[in-house]
Amino acid sequence: MTTMYTVMPPEQLWSGMWTEAGETKEIRMNGLLMQVRPVNDTEAVIVRLLDCPLEAYLDPANQPGSTVPLSGNAGLA
Repeated sequence: MTTMYTVMPPEQLWSGMWTEAGETKEIRMNGLLMQVRPVNDTEAVIVRLLDCPLEAYLDPANQPGSTVPLSGNAGLA
């Protein structure tokens, strides 16, 4: 349990906490299964890694918020 000391009203602090940010897809790229949010027809932003070796988490290219290409990716899950 965490205690937060703040002067912000709770409604403002927790607004949007449980809303989904948009449609996501699961793709497999370079042997990594990841959840991505499409930005346009050719690019997506990584939301999280779902199935991968532990060392994949250390690669900055796989961090959430990174952009990955969707074009030519036949590994849509």
